[in-house]
Amino acid sequence: MSARTSSRNAAQKAKEAISASAEPTGKTSKATKRKASTEKAPQPKKEKREDTKPDEEKAEHVPDGPAAKREEEPVKAEEPSEAQPPKEKPVEAPTEKPQEVEGGLRKSEERESVVSSNILEKGFIYFFFRPRVNIEEPQDIGDVSRSFFVLRPTVLGAEFDEGQGPVDKDAKCRLMILPKKKYPTSPKERDMGFVEKAGQTMQELHEKFITGKTYETSTRGERHVEEARPYAEGVYAITSTPRASHLAYILTIPTELGDVQDDFGLQERGSWIVQSKSPKFAGPPVGRLPKDPEYPPEVLDKFSDLRWVPLQPEFLDYPNSQFLMIGEAQNDLGKAAFAMGGKQQHEEEPGQELEKLEDENEHRVDSLKGDETVYEDLGYHAKNYPKVLTTWNTGET
Repeated sequence: MSARTSSRNAAQKAKEAISASAEPTGKTSKATKRKASTEKAPQPKKEKREDTKPDEEKAEHVPDGPAAKREEEPVKAEEPSEAQPPKEKPVEAPTEKPQEVEGGLRKSEERESVVSSNILEKGFIYFFFRPRVNIEEPQDIGDVSRSFFVLRPTVLGAEFDEGQGPVDKDAKCRLMILPKKKYPTSPKERDMGFVEKAGQTMQELHEKFITGKTYETSTRGERHVEEARPYAEGVYAITSTPRASHLAYILTIPTELGDVQDDFGLQERGSWIVQSKSPKFAGPPVGRLPKDPEYPPEVLDKFSDLRWVPLQPEFLDYPNSQFLMIGEAQNDLGKAAFAMGGKQQHEEEPGQELEKLEDENEHRVDSLKGDETVYEDLGYHAKNYPKVLTTWNTGET
């Protein structure tokens, strides 16, 4: 308090301080802490502090006693100043600071509050291909057995920076298979895919699926299945518009795209319309699976009597669930970037969040090992692998 404060004002402030400090200090509200740090009570009679300590303690236990208040007010006003140092630590910790969450990522409540409600899911996306049996160095997409991608979802408020490090190998992922190998690039192109594995960690995917293997056949002898190879990595968002769902992506790795990415139908950014197939209806003979997804009744009911419905992330949490990808946008996010009138006033457009996420991922990658970061994310030892493939003929970037 300033020197010009009158005795009456000092007494009033002391009275408030007594009431505020009547509770144990560990339960003092944030508002009280802020007041203690900004308002200093006068210290008129320091020489009486020791003599009045027993009475101070008594006043704490009987804060409503008027006599105790009158006797102790001038001395008690000093207590907020004495209690200030231990109270400073909780005040200094900013409540809005992002907190660490699952998978080593950080969550910001402020970030989550502006994420468009049209974003159903966001996260990392990894693109792989597996060469045909016994083909060590594929020369073109004809040497590819099949392509697939991995979705690693994050919480909607997730944000990360150059200090984030590799993605946690224990993070839960989905493995998605695309039998036709090439992703659709126009509305006239549409391909069916299915979920191979769900709820798997990257470590489990690496050990059970991505790694190669050697086996014996009775007619062809020893055969070798090559290890699946990553050729792109980035961020994605599944967004919803009034009549459709979209899967949009922006690539971070490789730094410069080449023939490999182009042959698979990927650009720096793009989007597809995505739909989920109801297991109540049989699919085309070429697209049938030996087993249907084991949807629980509450999920199955969401298909109603429709053969196809806009994709929802929870449909992808069951192996053998089938989806359709329809080409929508190349080098652009298309309709996936806009809420189409469905967002709240304080929310950003879906495309803004995806741009922000990619920018953060780019800083994270740059601070690690550049294009080699994809191997670190997947739990590989980057030094044992070549650079991310961008050209077929030499295998060099």
